[in-house]
Amino acid sequence: MKFSKLKKTVESFLCDTLKGRVELHAAVYRHAHDQPSRVWLTFDKKQLFSAEDLTFTIQHYTREQQLKENLQLKPIPYSDNWQEMFNSPERQALLQVSDRAEQELLDNNIIASWHLYQMLLNYPHLSIDEALASNSPYIRAFALFDRRVGKRRLLNINQPHHPLEIMFFQIRKEVENM
Repeated sequence: MKFSKLKKTVESFLCDTLKGRVELHAAVYRHAHDQPSRVWLTFDKKQLFSAEDLTFTIQHYTREQQLKENLQLKPIPYSDNWQEMFNSPERQALLQVSDRAEQELLDNNIIASWHLYQMLLNYPHLSIDEALASNSPYIRAFALFDRRVGKRRLLNINQPHHPLEIMFFQIRKEVENM
């Protein structure tokens, strides 16, 4: 889906008090290697959060190297049989370290644009209950801006714990004069 259509779809879920005040933006750096991109959300022209490929990639690589060093992982041994290399325990350990590094970054709110883009693609297909109960703090945060969450439901939501959700919750309460 083109970003312009995704932007229109996602912004159509905003409550009336936030329409025109919250905007989704994207930039693709076409002349850079691998065309990294950045996706960010603004409220009254002030950036709320950003998902950047370059920042994520650099920090992922750095954390992955730290974990490999700490765990003293060995490189994949060379073999003429590629399946042997592909299925080696060394490769499996390296994949686990990469996944662990990625999860640590996601837990620390450092995400790549493709993570956010995927979440936003799935958002229109979620019921509001599914969005509010999602494992992703980004989905839960955006659900607080959703028109399907009325004032009564907003009053019944427990104070969120994730910093992004807290910020979105405070903005929504402020614009609803609560």
